[in-house]
Amino acid sequence: MKLKIFKTLTLYFNRLFFMIFLYILLSFLFLTKSSFGQDDLRKAEKSFRDWSVFVSKEDPEMCFIASQSIKSEAFRNNQKLSSVNREKGTLYIIKILSKDNEYEGTFYAGYPLQVGSKAVLEIDNKDKIVFFAHPSPKAKAEKDHAWAQKFDQKKLVSFLKKGSKAVMSAISHRNTVTKDTFMLTGFSDALSELEKRCKLN
Repeated sequence: MKLKIFKTLTLYFNRLFFMIFLYILLSFLFLTKSSFGQDDLRKAEKSFRDWSVFVSKEDPEMCFIASQSIKSEAFRNNQKLSSVNREKGTLYIIKILSKDNEYEGTFYAGYPLQVGSKAVLEIDNKDKIVFFAHPSPKAKAEKDHAWAQKFDQKKLVSFLKKGSKAVMSAISHRNTVTKDTFMLTGFSDALSELEKRCKLN
């Protein structure tokens, strides 16, 4: 029983460290591209239109592609707001190094999400993937992110490969509804490049 609890805690803290590091990484991702150099990356980034490839040399190693929203809207009580205090939404697909062809879809909202809420990604007004905010967040990174479920990961990647535009609808901790639009041009090329660059050794 004690061993099981220890393993559970270990997995939790490993994931927590992982997400905190990603949050810091993504906070400077698009604001300081020129300084995001050899000290931070095992290999230089490469961009394919709307998507960029990143391969970290940190421990644990991380490989992912990311894109920022090109359009952001916010609504409260069904009324569109002229402006909100938030960072741009970012959608990223993380490569799981230990497993072939497995990814993790994650959404960075740029603000604290409603605890345990759903964020829905709609691709070309037809295909939908649900992301979930953390049910009991403590660290800031846990409050600002939502994750696709494991069994939806392959479907998510498949939809993004085929699509041209994706819109993420999410709910803030203040009950503000946001809609972030992502263009998918270059997604397939970025994913292929990620597979080439992201290796276990």
